[in-house]
Amino acid sequence: MSIMYSRTNLSALIEGAEKEAARGCGQSDVLYEARVQGAYASILNRAPEAERAETEAALRKRGFDPEFVPYEAGEGECSLTGIEVDCCPCGQHP
Repeated sequence: MSIMYSRTNLSALIEGAEKEAARGCGQSDVLYEARVQGAYASILNRAPEAERAETEAALRKRGFDPEFVPYEAGEGECSLTGIEVDCCPCGQHP
């Protein structure tokens, strides 16, 4: 993401992160969630110390989970998308 962090553009950063996370993930909520949580964490890490609490509060309102644990695929599920490998569009399966 090319937008620099600042308090005045925090909303733009969050919206951009969500838009970028949605790009190319099709119907996979698993893939979207992993991407958006990573982007939210990146925004928080770039926030100046004095603005971290405010930034974290704004991110939490959008669904940020600092304790996020990525999905663990079960037997026959794609580890990237969480979709059954026979139906998964990711291109990683024969």
